[in-house]
Parts: sequence; C-alpha cells; structure tokens
Amino acid sequence: NKLLHHEINGLKEALLVKKKYKKKEYHGGAVLWSPRKVREARVRQSVKEQEEKEQKLRKAETAELRKVAKLYKEKIAEEKRVGREAAKVAREKERAEKAAERARQKEARDAVKALQSTQKGKRKASQPPTQSNKRQKRVVDAVATKEALGAVLAAPPKTTRRGRNVKLLSKYK
Repeated sequence: NKLLHHEINGLKEALLVKKKYKKKEYHGGAVLWSPRKVREARVRQSVKEQEEKEQKLRKAETAELRKVAKLYKEKIAEEKRVGREAAKVAREKERAEKAAERARQKEARDAVKALQSTQKGKRKASQPPTQSNKRQKRVVDAVATKEALGAVLAAPPKTTRRGRNVKLLSKYK
C-alpha cells in the first residue's frame, strides 16, 4: 500500500515538472512550414483578401445606390414642387382674369344703366301729375255756393285727439 502511494506521488511530481517546462516554452522563434502548408496558407490568405474586396465593393455599391436613390427622390420632389407652383400661378392668373371680366361686365352694365336713366329723364313720381280736362259740372246756384264756401272756411278745422287736422270729405260738408 505504501509502495503504491509512493509511486503515485512520484508520478504526480513528474507531471508537475513537465507542465512547468511546457509553460516556459518560447513562441517567438522561426516556424518551419512544409510546402503544402505554405500553399494552403497562401490560398486561405488570397480567399480572405478576395472576400474583403468583394465586401468593400458591395458596400460601395449600396452607398452609391442610396446616393442615386436620394438624388432621384430629391429630383421628383423638386419636379412636384415646380408643378404645384405652376398650377398655383395658373389658378391665380385665371382668378384675376375672371375678376377682371366681372369688373368689365359690371362697368358695361353700369354704363348701360346710366345711359338709359339719362334718356329716360326724371322719374314719374317726382313730376307733378298732369291735370286732365274733366267735364265741368254746371253751376246751379253760384250765390249759394259762395255762402257755403264762406261758412266752411270760417269754421275751425276738426282735429283728432292727438291734435292732427282732419279734412272732411266733400259729401259730409
């Protein structure tokens, strides 16, 4: 039993010594490559460089496409803006033409009205009514009428409660 323990301890120590030497291994010296390994390394390196170039090209292409798309979008927006401006100017011009046409028509109507009113003369209501020659009634009793007329003129005029004069009809006189 003691022998086994002694053997195990010896093996453990030997293992520790080997591990120490492995840790102290120097990695900076020249590395010898076989010709096959050199070819494989060169192929791997060229493939890696090729992939990097392709990725750079793809990135450049996508950046260029984005730039072109942005320019196209800006151009379309500019064309739309110019179109809207042109439509706005056309609408304003049409509106001004319509307003001018309405003003010309109103001026023409006013001129026609003024011409008609000058030709027409004064209004009929402002002119005194023309007296038509009615048949004169026969004078029956001139003396009696003068006396009656005097009596009517001498009587004070009738007034309403508010103080306004009332003219009696001739049949009630």
